[in-house]
Amino acid sequence: MTNFKKYIRIFFLFLISFFPWVDYILRKLKIPLANSWDDGLIIFVVCFGLFFGTKRFKEIIYKPQIIFGALFASIALFSFVINDYLFLAFQHQFRLFFEPFLVFIAIFLIYPDKEESRIYLKMLVLSAALLSLVGIYQYIAKIPTPSMWVDKELESSSIYTRAFSIVGSPNVLAAYLELSLPLTIFLFLREKSFLKKFSQVFLFLVILSGLMLTFSRGGWLGAFGSIFVSFIFLNPLLGITVILICILGIFAVPVLRLRVFSLIDPSYIEKSMNSGGRLFRWRYGVVNGMEHPLLGTGLGTYGSSAAQKYGYFSYTSMDSVYINVFAETGLLGLSTFALWVASGVGSLIYKFFTKKKAVYLFIGASIIAILIHIFVENLFNVWGLTINFWALNALGEIIDD
Repeated sequence: MTNFKKYIRIFFLFLISFFPWVDYILRKLKIPLANSWDDGLIIFVVCFGLFFGTKRFKEIIYKPQIIFGALFASIALFSFVINDYLFLAFQHQFRLFFEPFLVFIAIFLIYPDKEESRIYLKMLVLSAALLSLVGIYQYIAKIPTPSMWVDKELESSSIYTRAFSIVGSPNVLAAYLELSLPLTIFLFLREKSFLKKFSQVFLFLVILSGLMLTFSRGGWLGAFGSIFVSFIFLNPLLGITVILICILGIFAVPVLRLRVFSLIDPSYIEKSMNSGGRLFRWRYGVVNGMEHPLLGTGLGTYGSSAAQKYGYFSYTSMDSVYINVFAETGLLGLSTFALWVASGVGSLIYKFFTKKKAVYLFIGASIIAILIHIFVENLFNVWGLTINFWALNALGEIIDD
């Protein structure tokens, strides 16, 4: 029975870490239930955890992720009742936030051991490296990029394509890569043999190359911001070195300089503010939140994918999870949401300073990368990404390597 449970845990962790690949293959093959296999995975792993992890019930209910998640869910539900709108819109967005969170509960309950946790981290890095290799190939082969991902006026002459791999979006690809990049550093520090260290250096360079070729400014900010934070804790000089390398890279590589400085180009700002662009949507998201400061207009009504689907929002995504949450659930929702998604980082930083183990620092860095990136992208509607986000949160509570 012990070996059976171990194999089941590793299988679950494999499906989670390789989620984009499994999802892509199932959809390409048009397997029956390909559109709902992820629901089945979550239900099965939760049931497995509930059956074999009953002794950890009392421990998990005191975790900050559970407490703040329950508070955010309560506020979202209360906001729905107060605003009295279409339940399907509320249910759609509520599910996007909380169904992937069940993976946190499940992994905590099934409690992978050290070996299984390390296997998951290595599989997640390998999955990201394979995604990156596809993206690198797309860039080399000059596979056309949809026009919506390139500013025609400022960038079309320099950026002929952006890596998007099998996930369909450069920003989503960047999120998968930034989630895994800090883990390669941890695995490099942990490995003893030269060959294994070299393999992690290679994977780091592959993932970094793919990340750069996404030309996702949010992904760059998340990745390098998280690495800076982790390095500054290890050694302040390392953190300063990261900043210097970033500055040097921006000024030395013309296409990077163009991509970064186009943000402050007057024509870009004007277009973004007046033509339904990101700044336009952010402004109205903030206005909506200020007009309904405590509870917003209800989860699924302003800027989320649910709001678009059910006709409450006529533009594309808000492109900021935080502004989206503020617009839909107000200050109460935003504060509890921020505590919910960031509480794992606080726990990991505390563990790092008390136990002095690098694993806590670099898992925390992976989580920080996503927390930074969702300032400028609505990534919490990407199922595979949020599942791995919460899986790393759970491992941060479990692992002791």
